[in-house]
Amino acid sequence: MEMRAKEDIPIGQDLTPPIPPLSLSLHHSTLLSHCSSCFSPLPHPPSLHYPPFFSLKNPNPNHFIRYCSLQCSSLDSPIHFSSSEFHFFHLFPQPLYTTFPTSSDLRLSLRLLHRFQTLHLIQESNGSFLNLERIGGLVTNFRKVMFLEEHCSDDELSGRIRDGAKALAASRRMCVGLETNGEYTLEAAVLCLVLTNAVEVHDKDGRSLGVGVYDVTFSWVNHSCSPNASYRFCTASDSGGILESRICPAAPETGVAGIESESISSNTKLQKSMSVIGGSEACGPKIIFRSIKSIHESEEVLITYTDLLQPKVMRQSELWSKYRFSCCCKRCRAMPTTYIDHCLQVKSYGLRTLVRKEILILNLVCSNMASGDNFYGDHVMEKLMDCLNDAIDDFLSFNSPKNCCEKLEILLTQDHVNILLKPNGEKLHQLFRLHPLHHVSLHAYMTLASAYKVSVSELLAVDPEGDEHQTEAFNMSRKSAAYSLLLAGATQHLLESESSLIVPVSNFWTTAGETLLSLVRSSTWDLFSKGRHIEDFSFLSYQICGKCMLLDRFRDNSTGTPDKNAEFAEVTSQFLNCVTDTTQKIWGFLIEEGGYLKVVEDPINFRWLGSRMPSLTHFAAHATSPGASDKTDSGLEAEEYHNKIRVKLFLLGIHCLIYGAFLSTVWFGPNSPLMSKVESLLCVEGILNG
Repeated sequence: MEMRAKEDIPIGQDLTPPIPPLSLSLHHSTLLSHCSSCFSPLPHPPSLHYPPFFSLKNPNPNHFIRYCSLQCSSLDSPIHFSSSEFHFFHLFPQPLYTTFPTSSDLRLSLRLLHRFQTLHLIQESNGSFLNLERIGGLVTNFRKVMFLEEHCSDDELSGRIRDGAKALAASRRMCVGLETNGEYTLEAAVLCLVLTNAVEVHDKDGRSLGVGVYDVTFSWVNHSCSPNASYRFCTASDSGGILESRICPAAPETGVAGIESESISSNTKLQKSMSVIGGSEACGPKIIFRSIKSIHESEEVLITYTDLLQPKVMRQSELWSKYRFSCCCKRCRAMPTTYIDHCLQVKSYGLRTLVRKEILILNLVCSNMASGDNFYGDHVMEKLMDCLNDAIDDFLSFNSPKNCCEKLEILLTQDHVNILLKPNGEKLHQLFRLHPLHHVSLHAYMTLASAYKVSVSELLAVDPEGDEHQTEAFNMSRKSAAYSLLLAGATQHLLESESSLIVPVSNFWTTAGETLLSLVRSSTWDLFSKGRHIEDFSFLSYQICGKCMLLDRFRDNSTGTPDKNAEFAEVTSQFLNCVTDTTQKIWGFLIEEGGYLKVVEDPINFRWLGSRMPSLTHFAAHATSPGASDKTDSGLEAEEYHNKIRVKLFLLGIHCLIYGAFLSTVWFGPNSPLMSKVESLLCVEGILNG
């Protein structure tokens, strides 16, 4: 099934009114902090409302359901008990770590089972069921999973379905006081439906709260690795900008929008029935679609189910493991490979030299490999991903950001060796280095920016007044800002060839702006300014940019123009012109400490890459070259230099914040959380006051 546009729709337009969920379930980690009905944060100090336990005298102490109000409790409690969710908590008080990292998918399945049976969309009668391939208009992928279970006993997904369905069946039998009979086909089918259709529900800060299944208006929108739409979650206070949907199902036979099929009509009945029985969908987070590209009338509306900054092989693997399909979108089918996918998977550029009868391959292009080398290319990528994940584990699991930074710096700068054994026994040595736009590099930049920032906090917590610690912390702050800027610039470069990256890119620019302003406000500048305090340094006279209208546009909130595509192009062009010029003047200061950043000549304009990667001698020279500030004399000249640098960093940070906020209004709308966040930051800086 698919959804298509009823009319021509420009970029940055809402496509639907708020779409209510069929059912929701909080993650196990958020059960104690959020309302299980509306998903809103619970009050502090807690004034909680628990579900009525009816005649139960000794309720299970492991029962975690909480509500923020009596209204939410009265709406959700009947479903909680009648769906066997309460009995699930009794049987499985902790997540089933061996099967499901979180119990939310299982509890969501129990709720949907109850709803579907209440509406007679599924029934149990002597082991026979209605069609389990599609329930209430939603596909289950049941047959695919069961086929794999029969023919591939070690398949991860089918194993999860089998074990999870047994847990669901046990909870339902306990609810009605029956012994488990070993039959769990219906539970398996609904669990397949949940894993195929459920979506992570996020709050305004992007934190995942739980999972939800939404009706066909959402669930029939198909995947693409080059989507033209995105979606956002909204609460009751955000009613959306339109009253009627601008998309509709396509006729299965013709693909033309606007013709209802039998299954569509049955789903309309489903929605009406669910609105009668009430439940968490009455007040839970709703979904609104929004265009991130221009969409023509009758064109299919597409979203992404995966991370678009992954190369093709990783996207395909994830989509198959989670949803059991191979993507055939235009980006995946492109021959030759699209520019963005070439960048994300390329190791570097080809240069071969003969060494002791062994071929040394420096900066080998993946796409230049012979077909027989694909296996070895995959092996190399696995090794690189292992190194990346090992460093991230140091940061997240072992609380060692310093070790993480050291490992990632080595990963980015080191020449990696791969040895291939030819049929004649000869060894083929491949020597390569990561491309600056490779997906592993991008993830490394993201992690380094965060890890250096955390390292700064830890260092200053030990000795906030010591000059040595302050200087080291300041240098780490520079690296954090540099990697944030590099990540934003690299993904902006990729955005030019794949505009659907607008969602992550807007977040990266906003983060870069925050990090730059944090560096500007560091008290360590006093060490460079010979005692001149930061409070005495004012940026008010530098707030207006004479080269673009971004700040004026932001102040006047003049983001609404008839031609959204032209506005997007104009704003992006102005922004890039300004930041490219400013970055060239401060980049040398940000990368004075050397390391991998010395290789990057410009984090915004990547023309410096040319046709090949910088050579080893190029890297060695840049890694030891003096920074720009080393060329200044001491005293007033050094102070003046650092004051000028701070002003440029400040202006660059403001531009990054405003551009990130502008991009967020395209994919989210004028009330995006990023816009509110940037407005608050600019008010703190005194830019929007008065």
